[in-house]
Formats: sequence, structure tokens, C-alpha cells
Amino acid sequence: MDEQLLYSGLHKGFIDSSVSADESLTPQFITNDYDRGEKVITSLKSKMASCDSFMFSVAFVTYGGVNALLNEFKNLMNRGVHGKIIVSQYQNFTQPEALRRLIAFSNIELRIVTEEQSRMHSKCYIFERNGGYDILIGSSNLTNEALCSNCEWNVLLNSNSSGEIAEEMVSEFNRLFESSTPVTTEWIRSYQDIYDELRDYRKSVALETSNASSLAERIVPNRMQSDALANLKRIRDEGGKRALVISATGSGKTYLAAFDAKVFGGRFLYLVHRKNVLFKSVKSFEKVMGGTRSIHVFDVLEGDTGADCMFSTRQTMSNPNVLNLFSRDRFDYILIDEAHGAGSETYQRIISYFNPKFLLGMTATPDRLDGYDIYSLFDHNIAYEIRLKEALEYNLICPFHYFGLSDLTLEGETVDDLSLFKKIDYESRVDHIVSEARFYGHGGKRLKGLIFCQRIDEAKILSTLFNRKGLRTEWVSGNLSPDVVEGFIERLELDEGELCLDYLISVDLFKEGTDIPSINQLIMLRPTESPIVYIQQLGRGLRKNGGKDFLVVLDFVANYEKNYNIPLALSDDRSYNKSEARKFIAAGDSMVYGNSTISFDEITKKRIYDSIDKANFKDSSMLRGAYKDLRNKIGSIPELIDFRKYGSVDALKFIEKWGSYHEFLSKGVEKEYDVTLSKEQADVLKYISKIIAPGKRSLEILALEALNNGCDDFNGLIHSLRPKITDSALKNIIGVFDGTFYNNNISIMEDNHVSDSYLSMLSNEWFKRHIDWLIALGKDNNERLYKNTYRGTDFVLNRMYTYDDVCRFCNRAQNVSAQIIGGYKYNEDSNTFCVFINYKKGEGVVESQRYDDRFENRNVLLAVSKSTEGRNAKNMVRVRDHKANGTTIHLFMRKNKDDEGSKEFYYLGMMDFVEFIGDGKPVEIRYRLYDTVRYDIYEYMIG
Repeated sequence: MDEQLLYSGLHKGFIDSSVSADESLTPQFITNDYDRGEKVITSLKSKMASCDSFMFSVAFVTYGGVNALLNEFKNLMNRGVHGKIIVSQYQNFTQPEALRRLIAFSNIELRIVTEEQSRMHSKCYIFERNGGYDILIGSSNLTNEALCSNCEWNVLLNSNSSGEIAEEMVSEFNRLFESSTPVTTEWIRSYQDIYDELRDYRKSVALETSNASSLAERIVPNRMQSDALANLKRIRDEGGKRALVISATGSGKTYLAAFDAKVFGGRFLYLVHRKNVLFKSVKSFEKVMGGTRSIHVFDVLEGDTGADCMFSTRQTMSNPNVLNLFSRDRFDYILIDEAHGAGSETYQRIISYFNPKFLLGMTATPDRLDGYDIYSLFDHNIAYEIRLKEALEYNLICPFHYFGLSDLTLEGETVDDLSLFKKIDYESRVDHIVSEARFYGHGGKRLKGLIFCQRIDEAKILSTLFNRKGLRTEWVSGNLSPDVVEGFIERLELDEGELCLDYLISVDLFKEGTDIPSINQLIMLRPTESPIVYIQQLGRGLRKNGGKDFLVVLDFVANYEKNYNIPLALSDDRSYNKSEARKFIAAGDSMVYGNSTISFDEITKKRIYDSIDKANFKDSSMLRGAYKDLRNKIGSIPELIDFRKYGSVDALKFIEKWGSYHEFLSKGVEKEYDVTLSKEQADVLKYISKIIAPGKRSLEILALEALNNGCDDFNGLIHSLRPKITDSALKNIIGVFDGTFYNNNISIMEDNHVSDSYLSMLSNEWFKRHIDWLIALGKDNNERLYKNTYRGTDFVLNRMYTYDDVCRFCNRAQNVSAQIIGGYKYNEDSNTFCVFINYKKGEGVVESQRYDDRFENRNVLLAVSKSTEGRNAKNMVRVRDHKANGTTIHLFMRKNKDDEGSKEFYYLGMMDFVEFIGDGKPVEIRYRLYDTVRYDIYEYMIG
């Protein structure tokens, strides 16, 4: 390790936090804190990816902890990186299956400190790297909970190999390793008996305790249910007769319905679309009602119509002969489960016939691919909404370990390409899938898996080949009778016996409304065409079940055009923000709550990054669809801020695509919008939208708001907003409002006052409404994203900026075109030198511009000058002498120019000149950044 960098890191960590240092060599406090985007597993994965060898000494190891790191262990083995692991038999907590997984890696030596030897309780992870050590020491064992969700305190330290503490720790590790017991298959077999006996004893004690308190036990609403019940009461108190609950699969919708029905009283009807769901719902109601209400499942053969609570399928109840058995006001409360299907003819027949006092719909996926407006059916009353992210946070659903794996290709093309279907070597593909499925395992005692594929003929072939490999599978689709499908489900849920199934292979089935709680492995073998469908499929395995601690998700990713849907779905983010999608690929663990983990292999990462880069997130049809969904949801024309408030697409997409929200609404997408603005009004609205809506600098937003409220002294206003404003900044902000910055003849200010023409425009109700919406959006974006400005600048570290933004926030008097900037540009007004880098040079770049810009590490950048400039060129002298002249050097970087529709660069902060390398033209420059490049951005750039 570089001793000077190590000194700087120690200085920052233990003496002065304000100094600049390499983050990878700075002591860090490591814990699990979702709000700060931190997990212990993230640091562990990072160190495993870069180490030359490793030593773990941990008291407890569980199968879940090892499973979460399987990708990392596999990569270490493939790289030939050797490791030693010491675990403890203390309290016989370590799981035998975890030990089996570890000894399967040829590069790992595994030993255990038995109870006869010592009660070892250490938690330390040592990584050898570049002649030194990275050491993570603290409270985290190698368990899923300790790595992801428990309140753990750890410190990450760095040391040269000659450091005293490191020497002592490594020496103690080696001493303990030599004296401990090698873990072999035979040792695990003996330990299994001890572990099972103790596990069974603990279960019996827990059961006795449970039975002793069973009389006092009662079912009570969880956090989600309590909030939803309160909202349902409020809606009814305000006169509402219909409402919709949006809740992730497995988060307790059925119990919620039972709680509400019990409170509401009266006669109740529960409607579902599948019988298997019906009988499970009845059991939930019986537990909640506790014998206080009569409950009956109605069908044609059992026509009892007198029960307090009746349960039926839509197919049965929609039969006209059945409907005629009931009066229209027979039911006080009707509930429709999986209400996104309520637009069907059968449901509509039921809804139009009955006249209940209250109608409730429940669904996990209200945004329909068919465009049906489910919200209007329930009067736009959303009683509660809990999506995947919140369901994980509230611990309502089962955690999952997601692995994005590369699928096979045929001659460089995806195996799923229909034109290549008959050419696919399915034997090889199944070998690949089965090998990976066995390696990554499942979250329960017996494999109970669900495989999603695209076509029936494919499902049949896969089932046949899986069966030949000794796995028990059946294929299912919507073409099979429900009774056949139900029979297969029952066989999948069996724990033992000849009839057991290991997998069901599904084609367009089980996306929704199917309850198979014991599923512990999902395999995705189809392109992710929609986040909606992906979440539906993922939801099939997220229901909690006593037989599984977590769900394993294996997503086989080929070169699909819409791979960008994977991070959008897993992150539960519908904003279509490319920066956030990329961040999720690099740092998904820290962005998903609790014990769930996210891993991608390197090929899959590249495929998804490429998909994100090439994706057009300003596609007209996509934006119109998002608008329609939100319009349906709230029942009126959404304000710009509503798109974020309700978790929809980023409202800036409409402005980037059409110039202004008014322009979009005028395209006929909104029948109620018949607003006509003059060309001058429309042009001003586009200009203000560009400046204000992103919220990248508060000065313009607050100034515009004050001008709209009657302020008539612009200079005084700016000085009140920023008392110590420089002359160049004042000139810049004036230029933004009087039109001289862009030299575009669009001005809302003249001679330090609001222009008469702009005041006249504000008298137009819709024009002013649009301006108010822009200010509200700009304020919100600024508060959330751009509030914490960097080192006295108007930039925010790791946020994205265009060339225009940089010129404006560096307080240039006028904008400068990208062609003139050409890689870097000095601004005399603010004494700033801005460097713009396309990290990856595309094939279309001419040889003279194919500069070899590259990171040496996350703190050091090697950049190349323009082809005509050497070390004595004026710009290079400015760089060399920047400290003496007080010039600040700013770095802006994007990966390449292939990012469809984006002209933005990540702002990576200030940097200092270190040295020139070489004497020719161009010349190479070594820069040292003030701040370490954030991990996800660095991974994206170099990947």
C-alpha cells in the first residue's frame, strides 16, 4: 500500500475528518442502515472483489449468510484466490448446510473451533491486498441478518503488512487456524446429529411456550393493516362508498379484509377468481372472526345464501341464475380480491347487480398493461398503498437473494430470439440452468421451484430435459384446466413422497392470484418486458412460510433490449431515472431493505448497463402510458409534483421530450385540457421549464417565485437571497432572466424589473398555474437532490449536469456550445477550469480524439489533453499552476455518448494537478480528486 495515502487515510479517520484522503484507505464505521444506504454485506462484497487472499474468523455461520455471498465466493475461486475460514461450534448455532457450501469451494480451507477447544466468539474479516491488509472487525457474524439488517457495529481498517496490529491479528488467526479442527464431510455428518437434536429441543421448548400462552393469544393487525384500517374508516366517515387497497403480494391483504369486515359488521361477500385462493381466505377469516360470524363458501351445489360472510368465485357468482338467488341489497360489504381484473365482463355483471353499502378492491398490481382504469371503479379512493419496497421494510414478506446470471447465446444472439428457436441446443441450456440452480440452491429444506418461460413449446422441452436429469417437473399454462393446474400445485407443495414435484414450468400463468407459500426458488427464463409483470412473477415466491428463511431468485439474462426493466422492477422505482437504475446494478444490496440481497455476474452487469444506456426513457408511448395511469389514479389532471408523490415517472421526462408540460397536454392526451396559449407564452413556458423544473440551483427558483409575487427590485432580491454574491454570479443570474445568457430573445425581465409582457402572461390562469407547478417541482427537486452543495459551489457531488448547466453554475456571462468546450474549458469570470470526459470512447470517435482517459483508482484520474496541446500549452499551464493562481478544477464525466437522449455528466468534484506524463502532444495529466468516486459510479464507468 502507498504509505502516504495510508497516512492521509489514518489522518482523516482519526484526527481530522475534513482532510482529503483515499476512501479505500480511510477507517470507516460499517453498519446496517437502510436510510443511509449502508449494509455490511456491501463492504464485504467490495473487499472480496479486490483481494489477493482472505481470512475469516467468525463465531456463527448460517446457510443464508453463505448463500448471500455465493457470487463472491465463486468469483474468488475462479480467480484462484485462496482463503482460510475459521468458524465456531459455540452453542452449536452454526448450520451444517453452511459448512457444506463452504467446503465445496476448492480454494477455501475451512476449520472449526470445537466446544472442547474454546468458546470462540470473534467476528473478523481480513483481506490481503497490494502488500497490505483491509480488516473488517466488529460484531457481524457470517449470517444473513448480521450482514444485512441487524444493528451491527464494525470498523474497516487498513494496514501495511508490517503494521503491528495487523501482524498481531494475522499471527493470532494463523495460531488459531493451526490448532482448530479441519471441517470435512465426515465431521459435518457427525455434527449434523448434534445440530438436529438441539434444533428439535429448541423447537419443543418454543412450542410449549407458545401453547402456554395460546389462551391469551389473539390475532392483531400489523403496521400496514392498522394504517389501512384507519384510512378505510376515514373514507367511509367522509361518505365514501368504494375504496382500493394496493398491497404487495404476501403483505396481509386477506387479514386486512377480515379485520375491516369484522369492524364494519353486516352481511359480507368475498369474491376471488380461483378456488384455491378462496379456501385459504376462508381460513384467515375464521381466525379473525373467532366464531362470532357464520362463514360459508357458496357454489352451485351448496346454495346456502344465509351466511353472514359468504365466499365465492366470480365465475360462480356472475351466473345470472345465481345472481337471481340474491336481492340487490343482500350484502352490506363486498370485497373483490385481485381487483385489477374487475374490468372483466363477469366482475362487471356482479358489480352492476349488487348495491352494497361499501365496495372494497384489493390488488398488488393496479397499473394494468391493458390500460383499464381500475381507479375510477373505486372512485379514486386509495385507502392504502404498500409496494415491494415498503413490504420488505415492514418485514411483511419473505426476503430474497437475487442472482442475475448470464444466459447462453447462440452465435452471439440471444437464445430467446424466435427466429433461432429451432436452432437452440436445449441440452446445453438445461445443463447450464440446472448447474446454476444447484449451485445457488434454495431457501428451504426441499426444493420447491417455479420457472417462468415464454412459450408452451419451450416449456414442454424444458420439462422433458429437466426430468431426464432426475428433477421432477410439469409444465403449466392457461390452456390447461384449473383442476389439472391445482393438482400440480398440490404435488409441488408436498414435503415428501413419490408424487412430489421439484418445479412447475409456467407460461403466462402464476403471474398473479396464485398462493404457493412454500416456493423457495424462482427461475426467470424470459425477457423482462415490463416491471409490472416482473413484480407479479417475483411475488409468487415472496409469501412467508415456516419452511423457508429466504427465496432464491435466479434471473438468466441474455441480450434483451429491455433489460433495463430489471433494476426498475427490483428497486420498485418507476421514475425511469437512468442514474438510479445504474446505481442499483452496482449497489443493489444497499438499496433493498432488510435481509434481501442483489448480485449480478459481470456479463449480466454489462448487458443491463448497455440496455440502460440505449434505452429511450423519453419514449412518447411510455410517457403517455405513465400519464394515463396517474390520471386514472387521482381522477384529475396531475400537477407536476404528483408524478413523484404517487411514485410515477419523473415529471422532467415530459419537459425534456416536449419542452413543457403544457405542450404535452396539448397533444390530445388529455381530453379535458383545451387550453390555448400564444406562441410567446408557450416559448416562455418552455424556457422557464428548462431552468426551473430540474431544481439544480435554488437561486433561479426563489427569484422567479418572488418576481411572481410582485418583487420589483431584481438586484435587491438576488442580494437578499445570496448576500455575498459575486459580480460574475450576479451577471449570470441576470442573464438567465433577461435572455442574454442563452441569447435567445426570451426575457421575463427588463432593466432590473419584471417585464410588462411577462406580467401580462401571468394574468392567464393556466399560464400562471403552469408556472406555479414548475416552481413546486423545482423546489421539491432542489430540496431532495440539490440542497447539499459542494465546497462553496452550486454543484452537488455525484449529481448529473449538462454543458449548459455547467456554464450557468460556473457563472459564465454567456452559454458556450459543446463544440467550443471540446473536453475542457477555462472560465475567466469565475476562475474555474472544467474538465469533461467521455470515459469510454465509441467506435465512431476519430483516432485523434480517442484519448486514453482512465482511473488509476477511485481517487486518481489519468486524463489526456487535446491532441494539439502539450504541457506548455496555455490550458496546460493553467492546470499546472492552478493552486498558485487560485483556479479550481472540476471534473464532469459520463461513460460514453451512447446514452440515448442524455447529455448529462456526473459531477465528481474538484481535483488537483499532480504531474504531466510524457513530453509530446497530447500530454497525459495525473489528477488527484478531493473526494473518492462513489462506488456505483466508479463500477459503472470502468465496467
